[in-house]
Amino acid sequence: MKRLAVALVFALSLAALPAHAHHGVAAVGLSEPEGPGAALETTAALPLPKHFVFAMVKSEFVSFQMRDRAAFPAQRDFSSFNMVALGFGITPWLSAYVFQPYNVKSEDGGVGSNPGLGDTNLMLAFGWKWDEGPRLIPQKESLDELADWHFLLWASCTIPVGPTENSDDRGDHFVPDMQTGFGEPSPALGLAALKQVFTNLTALAEVNYQHFFTHRYSFTRYRFGAEMRVNAAGVYRIYAKGRVRLDGVAELVGLHLQRDREDDGRCNLAALSASGGTILYASLGARLYLGRAAIAFGAKRAVLKSLNEGSDQQGSEGLENVRVFLSLSVAGPL
Repeated sequence: MKRLAVALVFALSLAALPAHAHHGVAAVGLSEPEGPGAALETTAALPLPKHFVFAMVKSEFVSFQMRDRAAFPAQRDFSSFNMVALGFGITPWLSAYVFQPYNVKSEDGGVGSNPGLGDTNLMLAFGWKWDEGPRLIPQKESLDELADWHFLLWASCTIPVGPTENSDDRGDHFVPDMQTGFGEPSPALGLAALKQVFTNLTALAEVNYQHFFTHRYSFTRYRFGAEMRVNAAGVYRIYAKGRVRLDGVAELVGLHLQRDREDDGRCNLAALSASGGTILYASLGARLYLGRAAIAFGAKRAVLKSLNEGSDQQGSEGLENVRVFLSLSVAGPL
């Protein structure tokens, strides 16, 4: 079977708490018209074929709930997270990716918006399958082989290229979560699993963790809280004929955020109130494949949440009106 490597990489970049920011890790997916499907945020456990290259552009728009003006005179109204990505299949079971974000964060109340580069993210993804025991993924798989359990272990780390000292319209420094860079490397690790349950239905699951290091700004010391995600998705093949395929995607994304920490003025990093919490998102979307190109789009909202001091939070994860996203990707042999 000729392998049609249509890849999708979606970067989950999450918005901020009132004085704290969290950004997501990259999610990688690979699919073909007659094989398993790929979700929107849950990483699909299929690396790129050897010597295949991949390119993607992606955009996500986040609108935040507005709160009481007396309590929140300056409120986050929206964020826009944009990204370009390149991938390369080193071997059939090892792929490398580079992601470059460009983000816009906007706050009213005379603060203004802050557009700028995000931190570059580098990723390695190692894939294997279970076929009467663990096996490295071969260059080509039959439809029967694609129905086996597939797994992917990935590791990534950001390179701090984004600015951390930008100022608002009043001349004051943006707070750390309004900056577009973190100032320090941020490593992440994830494990994904995929199973084509039926011809038209694929189940996916993933768990990942991202750590942040303390950064010394000119105006404070700050460490963003670590992030833990547990994702699950179902992908249903609605239509497939020739080189055209349309998938519907339903997904649950569980996110746990630890509290951010900031210098308390006594050389200690104190846990911040109104930061962190646990959120469960539900999303619906679709992906259309046209030969080696793909377009994916979707929307998600928080369906359950337990935020620390949630009444004191605004412009944070769990308090969005909606998140909508769109990505375009193409892949092919070098």
